[in-house]
Amino acid sequence: MEYQAINIDESEQEKKLDEDKKGKRAISLPNGNSSNEIKAADHKDDNTLEGRSTHEPESRSWRYHEYADSEGLTSRQQQDQAHFETEDQASVEYSLNLIEGGLEKWRQVAREEGNTSSICIFRLPCGLTGTNEKAEEPELVSIGPYHRGKNHLLKFEEHKWYFLDKILSRNHNNHFSGLSTYLRCMRDLEARARACYSDKLLMSSHDFVEMMLLDACFVVGLLRHLGSSEDSVDEDDPIFTKPWIIPILIRDLLKLENQLPFFVLEELFLPSWLPEDKTRSLPCLALTVFDLFFPPPSDIFFECMAAFKPLHLLDLFYLSLLPSNQETKPKHLDAYRPSSQSIQSVTELRPSGIKLKPRKADSFLDIKFHNRVLEIPAITVNDFTRTLLLNCVAWEQCQEDKPTYFTDYISFMNCLIHRPRDVALLCLDGIITRFSQDDMYVADFFNNLGKNVVINVHSCYLYKEFKELDAYFNSYWATMMRTYFRSPWSFISAFSAFLIIVLSFTQTIMSVLTYQRQFG
Repeated sequence: MEYQAINIDESEQEKKLDEDKKGKRAISLPNGNSSNEIKAADHKDDNTLEGRSTHEPESRSWRYHEYADSEGLTSRQQQDQAHFETEDQASVEYSLNLIEGGLEKWRQVAREEGNTSSICIFRLPCGLTGTNEKAEEPELVSIGPYHRGKNHLLKFEEHKWYFLDKILSRNHNNHFSGLSTYLRCMRDLEARARACYSDKLLMSSHDFVEMMLLDACFVVGLLRHLGSSEDSVDEDDPIFTKPWIIPILIRDLLKLENQLPFFVLEELFLPSWLPEDKTRSLPCLALTVFDLFFPPPSDIFFECMAAFKPLHLLDLFYLSLLPSNQETKPKHLDAYRPSSQSIQSVTELRPSGIKLKPRKADSFLDIKFHNRVLEIPAITVNDFTRTLLLNCVAWEQCQEDKPTYFTDYISFMNCLIHRPRDVALLCLDGIITRFSQDDMYVADFFNNLGKNVVINVHSCYLYKEFKELDAYFNSYWATMMRTYFRSPWSFISAFSAFLIIVLSFTQTIMSVLTYQRQFG
């Protein structure tokens, strides 16, 4: 409509111009103007009208479309902006609802599981998995829920019923009475036992109680038989007629994922006591068995063992191996800034003048450095040792704000061992015994385990050893030893040079004395 109005105005202007032209012609004659002048004026007016009639409508039409386009673009932008704001608000509300739902779900799970401080049986940390499969998962027997039902462990489940029958036969009452007593104990402990596992267990109450009863009977029966002085073995015994499987079973009992809460074992151990058992507690019985496969703990530990409350069998053995002079999380805040790689390998330390020798100590963790002598308790590297070290390190990594003796020890040994030659030197010094394993295998074990743990040297129980070894290695004397006395040939060369200097000095003195006698 607006465009039509503009065209109508233009046609009216053209008519008006035509009338003006006619008026000019009419007026020019009385004034005496010539017809040529009138024609020239008419021609000029025609050109003006022609220019206006051809260019003006185009310009106005273009301005109209530009105006219409600008108005339309502004409107679309406003609509798009409103649309985007609506979508953005909906997206925020959607994300908010999801996060609030997830938070509420977590709170509900946290309320159901209760306080996590009771958790003491964990899965192996991700950084330690794949280090040594035989040391991570049970090989013969499943204890607890984590590996229950795996195909290679099913055959041994039948043997647990044998140990349940043995436990019941020790009771002077009839089997039904004894079984009901044990079953009642396990049911009373179910909720407390479930809270000890880091994973949420989906087992039914019956399956969980049955698992606790059978597994506890097996563990207590195995420890009681191995810790007794009886040599007789029943013909139908599924284990002790095959002695070769006993070391494997003991290793399975010390794996972090293969544990029962210690209070479950004690509750089953106490009702099955006999008069000859009452002088021995379950911790003493377990450590007596473990002593068959590893050096015994110190007498100091047995003296103060009543103060310890182990959480499971691995924790019991872990506590028995800690140094007797252990400190409580020392903090060193001096100017020394070491790292877990501050000390060099054995191949580098020996040429620097450092001697390595085995140390007699209550714990293999008790390492000392004094007067250029590094003393390390001897250790035998075998399947049992690898299982013990890996699972004790994992146990420390799962605990919060606890000393990390095994982690510190592994990091220290990882610094000393860089290559198979370092293992060979430690074997020559009597510090490592490797039996059938080669040097490369031992080096790979310490390196693979050491690279997956991180320690704070300032709170490490080996802080003093890290600091003093690093300080000595960077001293002037150690540098000179590495430079001039690294090999026998270096020593011979240095000694020869020294001898030449001494002889030259002596010759010079003799020449001076001879000159003084002749001309003095």
